[in-house]
Amino acid sequence: MTANTRRVRRSAHEAANTDGEMKFTLSQRAHAARVVEIVAPIVPVLAAALSPRTEVVLHDLTRMPNTIVAIAGAITGREIGGPPTDLGLRTFRTAHPEDMVNYRTETEHGLILRSSSMFFRTGSGTPVACLCLNSDVQDLERAKQVLEILTTFGGEPQAITGDGSAGPVESFPASVDELADGIMRQAIEAVGVPTHLMKKAHKLEVVRDLDQRGFFALKEAVDVIAQRLGVSRYTIYNYLNELSSHQGTETA
Repeated sequence: MTANTRRVRRSAHEAANTDGEMKFTLSQRAHAARVVEIVAPIVPVLAAALSPRTEVVLHDLTRMPNTIVAIAGAITGREIGGPPTDLGLRTFRTAHPEDMVNYRTETEHGLILRSSSMFFRTGSGTPVACLCLNSDVQDLERAKQVLEILTTFGGEPQAITGDGSAGPVESFPASVDELADGIMRQAIEAVGVPTHLMKKAHKLEVVRDLDQRGFFALKEAVDVIAQRLGVSRYTIYNYLNELSSHQGTETA
């Protein structure tokens, strides 16, 4: 998010056409606060027990986008008050996210991680907090490659190249602004057309991609992407309404 982004209060009409911002009741917020009260003190102990090189992060989803309320064993350089990852943002905004255990991911700097994300839910099943574990397995991945080569018989000699098969790249932004900029950059690059040459179809595709990535759950997201695409904030709302109407037609 750029420093010169104007902060404009949305009208009641715009608020009715919500752009994906996550909403929680007072009861749900109280439940999240109770989870944080109980789990946060365990975070540094858990990180120490899982050392070396395991990061433990507790997210309070009711504080979106500044969800990080406890972190220890830092690997990704994030701090309390930081935002979720881009993968986390996509997952958190779904109605019933599933726990994910021992999935492989890779930071933008090529660090291979084994990650797990476990949700805390209210009695009705609404996720309000998430505990994430990120273990650095870079050296283990390298050792695995060496062992595979040393125990392979026949065929042509193999060379150790890179870090093996590519996994999903997950960014770990240190701020909400960095998270927003990264998501916008990916969505615009996916269209493959410079913003100053984009037609409506291109901009609509960017907004569709951003919506699927959970971008509009971030504060002032509409203003920021409107500025980036060179359109008014009302145009972005029209795009979102158009996409919503089209989706409704497809499911009818």
